[in-house]
Amino acid sequence: MIGRTNAQTQLFGTRPLSDSIPEDHVLRKIRAVCDEALAPMLRAYESSYAASGDYGTPPEVLIRAKLLQCLYSIKSERALCEQIEWNVAFRWFVGLDWDDPVFDHSTISLNRKRLFGDGAAEALLGETVRVAQSRGLLSSDRLVVDGTLVKAWASHKSFKAKDGSDDDKPNFKGTRRSNETHASTTDPDARLIRKGKGQESMPAYIGHVAVDAASGIVRGCRTTLATGRAEVEAAIAMAEACAERGAKIVADRNYDQRPFLTGIRKLGLLPHPRAKTKGSQLSKRTTSSGSYMESMKHRYKVESVFGWGKSVGGMRQTKLRGVDKVGMDFTLQVVAKNLLTTAKRSPCGA
Repeated sequence: MIGRTNAQTQLFGTRPLSDSIPEDHVLRKIRAVCDEALAPMLRAYESSYAASGDYGTPPEVLIRAKLLQCLYSIKSERALCEQIEWNVAFRWFVGLDWDDPVFDHSTISLNRKRLFGDGAAEALLGETVRVAQSRGLLSSDRLVVDGTLVKAWASHKSFKAKDGSDDDKPNFKGTRRSNETHASTTDPDARLIRKGKGQESMPAYIGHVAVDAASGIVRGCRTTLATGRAEVEAAIAMAEACAERGAKIVADRNYDQRPFLTGIRKLGLLPHPRAKTKGSQLSKRTTSSGSYMESMKHRYKVESVFGWGKSVGGMRQTKLRGVDKVGMDFTLQVVAKNLLTTAKRSPCGA
């Protein structure tokens, strides 16, 4: 017999929200890793809330929501709240039940610094590394370091002469501009930079990561102004914070320069940048060793982080302004990538 359409007038239901999510859904695995990473941080968040007054949205709910935005390429926080409203899997992931009201998108903006500022985003990244290590995913003695451009939320037209000489000239074509003489009126921290010869310059920041060569887990990250020395300085800082003595620091040709080699060796580490075809600072003894050859096999591990971040996570262009806010956003995208990698690589039952 043909079935009849339900009039959908039922007011109450008895099915738990979690039963609507398939057992093998990737969000279940990511939620388990996320909760394990967040657990040590929740008590620290309590001190940033008042002891009396109205109850606010729990910090873990907002953090999971921001991670969803990175994982599913949701364009804005307003659209994120709309999708949590009607998407059962999203509602379960952030920690809301069937009848719980979804917080307003402005709640995320108002709590951004409280949740991710003052080193909280970096601490969350460290917790994801701890979880990955507890599951046996960090077994390599090599770190791959690299940087990528993050396009700023500013246009070329916003770059004006610092002395005010071109304020009334809307057309900048044919004029010479540099970071020494011009600055953005929209985002003063943005810097003009080009990826290579023959390519256009654009207002941007640089996001840096240090990736475990075996698993692809990001062990450290930085966000800096787009200056000529930023990549080398950030790589040395990340190596000092993340690498154990004697580890190999793998990088591309841009790092084959004296400041990088000297800085890494002072830390008791072995620099393994890809050697330049001309003017390399590496000795033939280093480039012909088996350890160096092995490092070159892992040099591309960092590209999966940037590839995922720019196609899915939102690294291609930030929607925030200022190096501090852009850094929070970049770190959160790296955290989302770590959660996804850990969830997929963890042994069954871990």
